[in-house]
Amino acid sequence: MTTADSVSHRVSHRLAPLAGREARRLARHPVLWLVPVVVIVTSALDSATGGRHAGYWYGTVFIGAAFFAPLFVLFAANLVASGAHRGRAEELLTVTPTTDTRRTWAMCLGIALPLAGAGAIAAGAMVLVESVRDIPPRDLQSAGELAQLPFILAGAGLLGVLAARWLRFAGGVVVMFVLATLGGVVVFGRIDHGVWWMWWSTTSTVEGRVPGPGEPWLHAAYLAGLCACATVAAVYRDRAQWRRLALVGGPVLAATLVLGLLQLS
Repeated sequence: MTTADSVSHRVSHRLAPLAGREARRLARHPVLWLVPVVVIVTSALDSATGGRHAGYWYGTVFIGAAFFAPLFVLFAANLVASGAHRGRAEELLTVTPTTDTRRTWAMCLGIALPLAGAGAIAAGAMVLVESVRDIPPRDLQSAGELAQLPFILAGAGLLGVLAARWLRFAGGVVVMFVLATLGGVVVFGRIDHGVWWMWWSTTSTVEGRVPGPGEPWLHAAYLAGLCACATVAAVYRDRAQWRRLALVGGPVLAATLVLGLLQLS
């Protein structure tokens, strides 16, 4: 093995420790820990006229994972990903024996994988509640609907990383959030009841509204495609990488759009 090969071998093995460091930074971030606080406080203040039965906790876990958590995850991931830039420490990173591309890969993996794991745990908790207590079938989520939770949380984190990479100014993540929300409302608002389809596809009636078009398993694949798009866009952000962004991101984006359109057929 030559010296260059030895260096390349050592650098390739640093991706996992770098990803682990990003995961630990995210896990320690105080914004992320607002999620259980908000869920607990909201549950405590909820009058729960029907009682805090199994169905109540089943729905609470789902709402916490699919509606409350993504918002906090978005901002926590952005603050973690933009920490070096905000602290004016980017110059120090250039002396470490790894590239910016590899460092961004590690950041995306370190943020997305634990969040996807948290989504899987939430889905598992819902299945556990269902197995212990009988819940009315109308209140149960299908396997395809539960499969969306990991990608919802991971996607929120990757969107935060994307904002940190492309919008390097104060409030950039807020701009990203507003544009994504308004854009989603405009686009999916043209579909009957499609506002729910922005992030979650269901066959169940939601607040008395008939569900819009969309097949849950295809929507899970569509969310996975969006996660891949955000990752590629974050990793190949630099101008020198734009050719690779087009070559890699183009097919990924096309496949994601196809998955999204398949739901409407």
